[in-house]
Amino acid sequence: MAKIQIRIFPNGEIKAETHGVKGKKCLVYLSIVEKLTNSVIEDSEFTQEYLEREEMLDQGTEDSVMA
Repeated sequence: MAKIQIRIFPNGEIKAETHGVKGKKCLVYLSIVEKLTNSVIEDSEFTQEYLEREEMLDQGTEDSVMA
């Protein structure tokens, strides 16, 4: 399950981190964080999950055997 952890510090600094999002899909969450916090992202870093492959369903074909 995808989650966003947002921390707001007393000085107004906001830090957000995605959890459970692999690969480039995490980049979609940047605009969500900006909208939720009414802010503009100035700096970002990739988490280890960014480097992991996105899980994809195998949609291979099935072979049928005719008797």
